[in-house]
Amino acid sequence: MSEYFVRSTPEAEGVDSHTLKTLLEYLKNPEMGIHSFMAVRHGKVISEAYWTPYAPEKPHTLFSTSKTFTGLAVGFAVQDGLLSLEDHVVDFFPERLPSKPGGNMQKMKVKHLLTMSTGFAKDPHDFPWPRPDDVNGTGPHCCHQGIELPLIDWVRNFFDHYVAYEPGTEFVYCTHATYMLSAIVQKVTGRTVSDYMNEKLFEPLGIGHPFWEEGPDGITVGGWGLMLTTEQMAVVGQFMLNEGQWKGRQLLSKEWIQDATRAHLDMKHLNEPHMAGYGYQIWVDEREGSFMFRGAFGQMIVVVPGKDLVLSWTSGAGGKAREDMMEVLWDVFISKIGEGDVPDDVERVKELRAVEASMQIDPEEGMASWEIPEAKQYSGVRYELGDNRLGFTAFSMKFAEKEGEQDEMTLEVNHRPFTVPVGFGAWAEGKTCVATRDTDTDVSIVFESIAVSGAWRDDKYCLTLCFDETSYINKIEVTFRGEGIRFAHTRNQSFFPGANAILSGVAL
Repeated sequence: MSEYFVRSTPEAEGVDSHTLKTLLEYLKNPEMGIHSFMAVRHGKVISEAYWTPYAPEKPHTLFSTSKTFTGLAVGFAVQDGLLSLEDHVVDFFPERLPSKPGGNMQKMKVKHLLTMSTGFAKDPHDFPWPRPDDVNGTGPHCCHQGIELPLIDWVRNFFDHYVAYEPGTEFVYCTHATYMLSAIVQKVTGRTVSDYMNEKLFEPLGIGHPFWEEGPDGITVGGWGLMLTTEQMAVVGQFMLNEGQWKGRQLLSKEWIQDATRAHLDMKHLNEPHMAGYGYQIWVDEREGSFMFRGAFGQMIVVVPGKDLVLSWTSGAGGKAREDMMEVLWDVFISKIGEGDVPDDVERVKELRAVEASMQIDPEEGMASWEIPEAKQYSGVRYELGDNRLGFTAFSMKFAEKEGEQDEMTLEVNHRPFTVPVGFGAWAEGKTCVATRDTDTDVSIVFESIAVSGAWRDDKYCLTLCFDETSYINKIEVTFRGEGIRFAHTRNQSFFPGANAILSGVAL
């Protein structure tokens, strides 16, 4: 794996290893849901940890952290003279407007998209994905994820929404606004935001060409779908800390970075502690001049100029754990960083490195299949599953008969099977065609990295499926009952109902 930073000890960069050890011991709690963590001070990595089976070389989907990258794409387009923040949104797409766009829609400018001050009363966020049964419909089609689908116009869908307020007056978080920024950049550059950012940012930083999802209309979705490793996230954070400079090159103007990372809108009504406001697709904290890229389930890049510090982490956190993460970082770690030298302490560094190396998502615990006599009669039996929103159509197991062998799971998703090894007391890696975009209208089939662990507990066979390039960790409990099974499925996090389900299966 390419390393972007020099590694150093915390003490060499003015940080006490014990402070970082205390933080990581807190983050080790499974309820925190952390998958990876990196701390960079004075441009050097002082701490990094990966919760096995998550690994440093594996990219992680960033969800709404992607939005800030789209905001940076706008900055590059402005710098290239292709765009102005004062440009009206309707002027880019005259052919896709309703016959009589409302007055507030006509007033909306690029800067309003950037600052989430579109004037919408609520986030429309209703991107319509075509379904497989629409394929034979009339009208223009496109190819998405290798499947021919009806072309759905998300730009026109944006213009169809009512703009309740004067643009620029109210902050309303709006993923569709970020998509429109992506569409505008593509309109003025002739390239997708993904391709444009490859040239302007990712290649100069040494990141290369990361995956960034496109919508069914061939436009980078903008507000989600970018995948980076934890270190690549930190690299972008350091680029921001350097005010647009990287290795002596001013890639993006210092003035744009400064403007992007200051609060343009007050967000006190959101009641978020220490939140100063919102910049250009970026969240601004009131402490130490800090700002952050922030995504669902705890994907974060935090830049703290007052401490010359960059933090990046990925997670599958939800609820209170996700909300408390920033406060924990400030209370346990960031606030403890002083300005003076910290004496070398070899033993404390060793203790920190030991904690870093110990991080893992716990595999399933229980008995091995070769210890369960009944397992043989269920091995190789294919069970058809009842109707469900998850698209699971059938399930089977090949159980190991002796020590040293591995179990093997086959799960059919929309009648498309994938087979993966199952580790006992450990993780076994494989590939899956399960689509984890987490919506019941999703039609894409994407092969994704997966790590699986399984064991018997009482009369149940328990599986953990870790989609280790995403936030999602699914659990399956199978109870074998004569000619059928009880198939219970849960997911650690989800945007939509239906991810947790209890299904019946019938032997075929």
